[in-house]
This record gives sequence, C-alpha cells and structure tokens, in this order.
Amino acid sequence: MILKILFALCVTLEFVFVPLFLKYSWPNKCWKSFGYKMVCSALFFAAGLLAVKISGNHTDYARLILWGLAFGWAGDLFLHLITDKIYVFGLGLFAFLGGHIFYILAFHHAIQTTWPNKGFFTWYEIVIVLAFLGLLAFYAYKKKIREKLYMVIPVALYAAVISFMVAKAWRYCIGEWVWGLNDHLVLVFLFVGVGAILFLLSDATLGLILFGGQKDNRPLKIFNITTYFAAQILLGASVFVVRSYIPLY
Repeated sequence: MILKILFALCVTLEFVFVPLFLKYSWPNKCWKSFGYKMVCSALFFAAGLLAVKISGNHTDYARLILWGLAFGWAGDLFLHLITDKIYVFGLGLFAFLGGHIFYILAFHHAIQTTWPNKGFFTWYEIVIVLAFLGLLAFYAYKKKIREKLYMVIPVALYAAVISFMVAKAWRYCIGEWVWGLNDHLVLVFLFVGVGAILFLLSDATLGLILFGGQKDNRPLKIFNITTYFAAQILLGASVFVVRSYIPLY
C-alpha cells in the first residue's frame, strides 16, 4: 500500500512541479528552472521504479524501460544546463537517442511474446520511418531551414529513431489487440501507444521551437513540456501491464 501511495504521489507532484518549471523557464532557462526540471525528471524515474516494485515485473521489458527513463533523465540534465556549448546539446540529444533505443528494444521484446520468431524490422515500420523523414524534409524545405551539416545528420538520425520507436510501440499494441493475449488491452494502448505518440508530438514541437522559428511561442512550449513528461510517466507505468520473458540477446 505504501508503494502505491508513493507512486500516486510521484504522479501527482508532476502536476505541481511541471507548471513551476514552465513558469521559471520562460522566456529563458535559468538555474531555478533547471532545478525544477530535474525534480520533474526524478519523479518520472521514481514512478518507473515504484511501478516495477508494485507490479513485481522484473522482466527484460521492465529493465529496458527503466534504462529508457534513466537516459531521459540524463537528456534533461544536459539540455537544460546553462551553457551555449554545442557539445552539451549533443550529449542531451544522444542521451534521448539512447533512451529511445532502449524503448525500441523493450517493445521488441514485448512483441516477441505476442508474435514469436518475428523479425526486428518490418516493411511497414520502415515505411513509417521514411514517411516521417520525408515530412520532416518537406517542412524544412518549405520553411527554408538551413542548418549546418553537423546538425542535420544528428537531427535526422534522432527523427528516424523516435519514429521507429512509435512504430514499434503501435506494432505491439496492435498485436495484443489482434491476438487478445493481454487482459488489460485499454491500458496497453494508453501506456504504450499514447505514451509513444505523446513523445513524438513533444519532440516534433521541440523541433519547431529550436529550428522552426517558434522560440517565442509560449503555448507551443507548454505543449512540448506537458506532452514530454506525460509520455515518460505513461511509458514508465507500462510495466504494470506489459511483460516480456524473452531473454536479452
């Protein structure tokens, strides 16, 4: 009972500290906003740990999700440091990239319990990734975004990975729906499917803020942050309803 109360407290406190972070990070980040953001990040990681303890889910899926949350915490740390050094931004970008890779592996292991012996890649996942990259390139062309090569390659790589993460998440959700192997199908779609979509929406709006001339768009900033922390909480909570007993390679 105590662990459940602590989990609920972590989720509830996000509703307190996320608005505080938004308040002090506008119009520019500062050390106070940095502190509030790290509290928010610590809360979603703590919620993930508590979800594992409460559910007794110590499978590979749960461990991979926790690694994804940990890398998200590291990404928040680097991206909000008060510095203009490009390598710090790069560390944050690659921390989130690593987090998405762990989420991809987690969903793949979950898929293996639903569709055994299926390959890691499918043609429709590749189509989704290429379509997302095509939309990104079209937007950059229409808006005449001209970034240096050292930024184009990492951003394109990141976009490919997060779109692949979303494709994996929904492949798992649809597999559970088709085969009906999970008694908590609605929660699977909420925690995994919606969580992945919210992460994509958050990163898409972050791209608009950083590269699309929307740095002064406060509603977009609020949307970016709220969808991000909601996504991390939902993905962390997915260990309540998703298990994978396939051993790690």
